[in-house]
Amino acid sequence: MLRFLLAALVVLFVVAAFVQIKKRYLGLGPALGMFLFVALVGVWSIFQSSSSTAAIGLLFLPFYALFSAILTWLFANMRLARRPGLRVLSWLVLLAALAVPALLVFEGVQSIHLKEMREAKHKADTQEISRNKMLIKEALARQPGREPETIKHLLDEHSGERNFLLPLLESPFADPEALDRMAASEDLGLALTAIRNPNCPAATLERIYRTHAYPDYFFQALAAHHNTPTAVLTELYRRPQTITGLDRSFAANPATPANILVEIAEQTKESFVVQRLLANPSVDCDLLVRIERALSRTERPDDSHSRSRLEALKAQKCLAR
Repeated sequence: MLRFLLAALVVLFVVAAFVQIKKRYLGLGPALGMFLFVALVGVWSIFQSSSSTAAIGLLFLPFYALFSAILTWLFANMRLARRPGLRVLSWLVLLAALAVPALLVFEGVQSIHLKEMREAKHKADTQEISRNKMLIKEALARQPGREPETIKHLLDEHSGERNFLLPLLESPFADPEALDRMAASEDLGLALTAIRNPNCPAATLERIYRTHAYPDYFFQALAAHHNTPTAVLTELYRRPQTITGLDRSFAANPATPANILVEIAEQTKESFVVQRLLANPSVDCDLLVRIERALSRTERPDDSHSRSRLEALKAQKCLAR
């Protein structure tokens, strides 16, 4: 990226030097106007995208704007040339300059259209999932005492229907074997829903962590799951951070090793992490002392919820000791 910036600065310097030496001030006003126009259109186009990486386009935008500005300056000078060929060519140069903002507008409109399509699909999927949840609830009600068998039958019956599988995989009656099978799905959404289920076995969670092609996608679920093996939780906590916010999941997980909970309490400056620690059923009196110190370091040291929870837990766990 630094090389692109240096290249742009070199081009800008060369053009500025040429204009100064040759006294070619004609067209500088339209060129500046074109630069600002392309920059504004580009900003609008970039922010029409819902992609999390769309803002990277801002780094390239000055190059597009500078390109159009230089072509506009060339047009202003070439259209007054004595040779007819240059005057004709100047209009082609202007078309090339205008092609950049036109392309940015096209991309912005495409982003809006794509976003609308995604929102419409999400709405339709949400509605379908809600209907399927009702169907599952009715099916379970018809066979009380046979909930696991009912869920297993529905999983087999609707094996190719994503919007039916998602609520099935959230069911507390989902079979560990079925969850293990669905965790291997190429559909990451289905796989994630399967491993989030409390019934997902430890072996499945470890396999996902150690063998999946995209393990980072599952880190939050693994850090929060009470069946995640201690060794996996420790490795996940110690490995270089690739996603943020895992401390929140570790903090509330009763399976998180005590030494990791202590480290989180000693290091955190986030009130929500403190709240998650206080929600952990494995918290003891020693950890509560560290959590109280941690709360004083956060952005909300007087958080009433955390303070009342602390006092209740200290009365329960510290006085008893």
